[in-house]
Parts: sequence; C-alpha cells; structure tokens
Amino acid sequence: MEQATVILLARAIHVVGGVVWAGAAIIMGLAVMPVLLQHAEEGAGRWLGMIGMRVGILSGISALLTIISGMYLFHALHANDGSVGKIVLASGAMAAILALVVGIAFARPAGVKLMKLQQSGSPDPASIAALRTRTLISARLVVGLMTLSVLAMALFRYAQALA
Repeated sequence: MEQATVILLARAIHVVGGVVWAGAAIIMGLAVMPVLLQHAEEGAGRWLGMIGMRVGILSGISALLTIISGMYLFHALHANDGSVGKIVLASGAMAAILALVVGIAFARPAGVKLMKLQQSGSPDPASIAALRTRTLISARLVVGLMTLSVLAMALFRYAQALA
C-alpha cells in the first residue's frame, strides 16, 4: 500500500476515533453523569452504571485507535518538524494520553465501585458520596484534557502564525 493511502487511512481513523472519544467523554462528563448522580437516590445510579459500561467500552476502543493512529501520523508527518505547531500538536497528544490515564486509573474504578455499592443491600452513604465526588471530578478532568487535546489538534497548523 502506498504511504499516502496509509496516511489517509490513519487520518480517517484518527479523526473519527477522536470525535467519538472526545464526544463521549464530554457528553458523559458534562451532561449524563451530573444528572444521573444528582438523581441516584431515585434509581438513576443503575442507569449510570449501564451507560457508563457501554460508553466506557466505546471510549476505550476509540481512545486506543486514536492514540495508535496519532502516533503513526506524528512519526510519519512530523518526525523532522521543528515548528511551534509540532509542540502544540505534541501537547495535545499528551493531554489526550493523560485523559486516557485519568479515565482508566480514576474514573473507571470509582464508577465500578459506585455501581457495586449502589447495588448492594446496605450501601454506606458516606462511601457513596465520596465515590460520586471522585467520579465527577475525574470525569470533569477528562473533559478538560480532551478539550485541550481537541483544540490543539484543530489549531496546531496556525501556531506558527501566532508565534
């Protein structure tokens, strides 16, 4: 396969994967989670668990495809680039990788524990409140990091003009 074809395919995977990943993270962190956590006592906690598991799998696959294709594109297109744009692009990539780490290391474990506690016969209100807070804070951190990453990817070509 010709290198241009591989680059186009990697770019398509990167853009679609990034849109799905960032979109899911932003909608979950700013819309779905706050509402469902606020109404957890009314039974919404069960829905958060089900939605979270589904979105988590979709986000994880999208994140891996986005990062792998992004690494290829960065190496193929920017290996010898010394511009300010490359720094902006690399910063966006690091924000995305950090968002993945926060999601896997903090948001997911807190969400899983929260779901199990809410499904148990006698959940501890203090533990549930702490896990809700940790889940919401980590989701908002992911939203911030994903937003920075999206902005960096969108604007890196124009960074040189601003420098």
